[in-house]
Amino acid sequence: MEMRQAGATSRRNMLIGSAGLLVGGAMGGAVGAHAAGVLARSDAAVDAPPLPWKWVKLDPLEAGRRAYRYYKEKGGCGTASYLSMLSLLKEQVGHPWTMLPDMMMAHAAAGYGGHGTLCGALGGASTIINMVTYSGKRDEQQNNQIVDRLFWWYGAQEFPSERFDDISPLPKQIRVKAMSPLCHTSVSKWTVAAGATIKSDAKVERCAKVAGEVAYTVTVALNEYFDGRWTPPVWKPSAETEHCVSCHGPDVATQKAAKWNQQGHLECGMCHSDHTKVASS
Repeated sequence: MEMRQAGATSRRNMLIGSAGLLVGGAMGGAVGAHAAGVLARSDAAVDAPPLPWKWVKLDPLEAGRRAYRYYKEKGGCGTASYLSMLSLLKEQVGHPWTMLPDMMMAHAAAGYGGHGTLCGALGGASTIINMVTYSGKRDEQQNNQIVDRLFWWYGAQEFPSERFDDISPLPKQIRVKAMSPLCHTSVSKWTVAAGATIKSDAKVERCAKVAGEVAYTVTVALNEYFDGRWTPPVWKPSAETEHCVSCHGPDVATQKAAKWNQQGHLECGMCHSDHTKVASS
């Protein structure tokens, strides 16, 4: 009798347990399916829309001031120019700009990873330019006029400007022509002329102002671009560079495309000897 009762109890417990497993499995499946559905809907909700993204008219001076502050607060020119405009777009447009991380351009500091290549302020700003002007056409991707003219403009500037002197502890700093969009050239020429080092307060102020000036200039250009008022300035190379381009292209109508063997609008004299003197001798 005890054995039969024990057996019956054991079978009853087993059946109850099996039922529980079946119910639990069903519930787990339902929960899993529900979770998968939520994730799917969540993924769909946060998909980034295709470029270009919306631009609204921004205050250039506010963008520049933010870039000046971010250079010192966030650490670097790439974050400074990028985040200055991004923060304004997050505030005034919202989605999809709110999807972007604030520190995405941190690696651009000091010419990208400290390598002294492209000035990070140009890299950060050109990222925003691309995101609002991208067209999908190969020529425009490779030769975006706003980016091209931004880099050319930068090389011709005597930095730092006095635009942010009212918020700088070091106003009226010595100004030196950058000559190139490269961090190495731009910074080195200035530090030598100023008797400064790359870690000095003077250099920090100079580069904070440079980042501010880049953000200011790009904001002005994009405001004009979307108002239909932006006109690409005509590239005016130096006599030395014009002499080089006359043979190497591509900015001459008489040059055949197959003979182009240089690319860009950099000053040739930064790396090459002055051939105008050789030609005239």
